[in-house]
Amino acid sequence: MPLRIGSVVWSVICALALLPTPSAADELRCPGAPIVVVANKSEVAMAAICAPSVWTHAFFAQCGMVQERELTLEVVARVTHPLGLPVIALFDASRWRIKISTFEVTQTLILPRSIYRKLATRDVYDSLIVHEVTHAIFRELVGRRRLPLAAHEYVAYAIQVASLPAKTRDAFLSSFPAQTPKDFRRFNEIYLGMSPLRFAANAYRHLFQDDQYCETIGRVARGEAEFPLPLE
Repeated sequence: MPLRIGSVVWSVICALALLPTPSAADELRCPGAPIVVVANKSEVAMAAICAPSVWTHAFFAQCGMVQERELTLEVVARVTHPLGLPVIALFDASRWRIKISTFEVTQTLILPRSIYRKLATRDVYDSLIVHEVTHAIFRELVGRRRLPLAAHEYVAYAIQVASLPAKTRDAFLSSFPAQTPKDFRRFNEIYLGMSPLRFAANAYRHLFQDDQYCETIGRVARGEAEFPLPLE
C-alpha cells in the first residue's frame, strides 16, 4: 500500500517549496501527478487538497496503472448534480474535471446520522477527494468499455476506505460489521442506492481481502468481473 495521506501532505508541501511560484494564485499543479487544483485558497491549503489526489495517483501507479490524462480538481462553494440537487462532489468525464465542495460546505452536506459524523472530519474530506480522483483514473483505465455503475463505485469506494488512516478506517468498518463477500454478486445498484456506505465497507473488504487487489482492479476495468446487470 502507498504512504498514508498525512505523510503525503508534508511531501507535497516540501515539494512545493522547491517549485516556482504558480502562475495563477488560484491554480496549483500537484507535484508528482498530472493533477491541477483550482481553488481560492493559500498554497499550503491547496497542497493539503493535492495530497489525497497524489496518494490516489500513487496507489494506481504501484499497481502499474499509470494516469496519463491531466485532471482538474476545482474546489467550489456549491456543487450541483445534473438533477439539480446539491452534492459534495462530482466527476465530469466530458471535461475530465472534478468539482468538490469546500471543506466547510461539505460539513453542512453530511447527513446528521451519517457515520461520517463520528469520524475525523479531515480524514473524511480527504477520502472523498480520493473517491472522485479514483473515478477519473479508473475511467481512464476502462476506456470505451461500458461497465455497470456498481463496478465504478465498487472501485471508488474500496479505495476511498483504503485511504483512511487505520484508526478511522477501523471505526468506519465497525459500523458495518459483515463477513467478506465471496464474489461480486452482492454489489448491485439497488444495494448501492439503499446503503452506499455499507456498500463501501463491503467493497473494501472484498477488494482488499488478499494481496491481489491490483489484479482485481484490472479485471474489473477490463469487464471481466461478473457484476449484476443494472437493477438486477
